[in-house]
Amino acid sequence: MKKLLLLLVLMIGVLAACGGNGGEEEAAEDNGSAESSDGGTISFSTWANEGEAAYIGMEKFKEIVEEETGGNYTVELFPGNQLGSTAEQMEQVKMGSIEMMSSGDPGMIEIEMLSLPYLMDSNEHWANVLGSDIGDEWNQTLKDDQGIINIGTLPRGPRVVSSNTEINEPADMEGLKFRAPERDYYVQTFEAFGANPTPVDFGELYSALETGIVDGQENPLETIVAAGFMEVQSHISLTNHMYKPAFITVNNEFFEGLTEEEQQIFMDASEEAHSVASDELVNEEEQMMSDLEENGATITEPNVDAFREATQEVRDRLGTETWGEERYNRIVEMGQEDLDE
Repeated sequence: MKKLLLLLVLMIGVLAACGGNGGEEEAAEDNGSAESSDGGTISFSTWANEGEAAYIGMEKFKEIVEEETGGNYTVELFPGNQLGSTAEQMEQVKMGSIEMMSSGDPGMIEIEMLSLPYLMDSNEHWANVLGSDIGDEWNQTLKDDQGIINIGTLPRGPRVVSSNTEINEPADMEGLKFRAPERDYYVQTFEAFGANPTPVDFGELYSALETGIVDGQENPLETIVAAGFMEVQSHISLTNHMYKPAFITVNNEFFEGLTEEEQQIFMDASEEAHSVASDELVNEEEQMMSDLEENGATITEPNVDAFREATQEVRDRLGTETWGEERYNRIVEMGQEDLDE
């Protein structure tokens, strides 16, 4: 009888040990899957060059992701369109041959049309719309239709105009030939200003300005300076007619392969990258304007209300055509909202 009892006790101990070890192994497996994914090297490409505000933001993204994932992920940055044109990079992200990119292409026209003249009051207002239920809907469409998502933005300066004449109101642009991208909202904006929008490839724009093929052009200030356009132009008018940030676009299959914790790290890193780039952009713009004026450029702050009024019909018509009247009106409100409240 004693031997039987001893045998039962031993058997119970063995079963308990086995059950306990199995539970611990399962818990370890669960915890392991929650802590990290497979890891590896992430390719993050961009049009921006080293030293530009957007690129500095990307460097912050890299720093945070590598640190917060404990080195499970390494982020390799590819500036200056090293991996191809924006369209080529977008295709690579969709196919998953690179994981991430930053560009001015949001992937769908409904997002791009937030660039309508004077619709968004700042880069932060873009983020305000993209962070809403409307932005969530657009991201779901990108995911379903193209296999990509946008997880944040990197700010670019507002678009301004350069010319060889002083521009303070739309009447000053009457009949002038301005290079504008061949997109309907750009072309119709400059037609509303009274200018003659003229298509010129960006790579040929310096020569076109130098030889007088066009009288002026529009771009963010940092692009104007980087391209050397003020070597052949004398005036900048701070029309601030459009805001158009860069988008942080990610292959969705890759993103969904991350753990929830890692996804949040990526989202937080994108937000911090935006903040760092915003601060850098302000500093850059102040320095650029100071340098330009020292080198003889004339910088004017025009009557923006007159430009805004001149483009009202363009804004209303294209906005309603794109989103419908109800959604357009809501986007107008979010684009001008007081974000400090």
